[in-house]
Amino acid sequence: MSHSTFPFWRVVPAQTGGAGHYDLHVMPAATVGPEGAGHIMGGVALGAMIDAMEIESELPLLFAQVQFLSPTQHAETLTIHCEQCGGGQSIAQYAASASVNGRPTHRASAGLGARGQSQPVQFVPMPDVPPPGESKDLNRDWATPGSLIDQLDMRVAVEDNDRGMQAMWTRSHAGFAVDAGWLAIISDFFLGSHPKSHGPGSSSLDAMFRFVEAAEPGWVLSVTQFANFGRGVVHGSARHFSEDGKLLAISSQTGVLPRIAFEDIAS
Repeated sequence: MSHSTFPFWRVVPAQTGGAGHYDLHVMPAATVGPEGAGHIMGGVALGAMIDAMEIESELPLLFAQVQFLSPTQHAETLTIHCEQCGGGQSIAQYAASASVNGRPTHRASAGLGARGQSQPVQFVPMPDVPPPGESKDLNRDWATPGSLIDQLDMRVAVEDNDRGMQAMWTRSHAGFAVDAGWLAIISDFFLGSHPKSHGPGSSSLDAMFRFVEAAEPGWVLSVTQFANFGRGVVHGSARHFSEDGKLLAISSQTGVLPRIAFEDIAS
């Protein structure tokens, strides 16, 4: 294993392009896929775009939505441009785009800010599941050394494929802060939550990420509920909790199913 100690989704101001332009210098830890053909994981790209918009606006994230437009294999730099497109005194609306060598790869929109302080009220309880120490370690022998999967400890607490439900604990080996960027990365393991939703040919089309609050470094429980397989795609959502039960984020996705799995489901 090779563990990155630097938050590999953090951006820096671009040397060209002026205000609102940022670069993500792609490290192996930001990638998934076979050795020699790795691509930027969608959640990492979303995390980088969130980082750019938070820096540009000087405001904390409320929500972000991203479309995955084209592949990012062999990318050395992800170039991000973000700008304010609306908002008021408390909330700023932003738009962002990302590209590799001038080719569009991602498009995002987001809201950032807060309207004063209010007493938090959590309506959704964390489900009663086995703790990380009693959960099954996820087999990651297939992962490319030094890639994103190498940065994570992942343990399955509950897996009910008939109901399309999985609860999985995740934490970083490096002890990264559990902030909006890190939670956006965790949220993108959506397609891996069912044996028929991931494999050759599967990919995410979009991701919606709603940030509630940050937490101290440690375990995050992601409770994924698939809603539907149909027309060759999957729809579903997830809720992400700290180990002490606080709701940290809510996410949802539409993804393309592997062709073989879809034909199996359809039959």
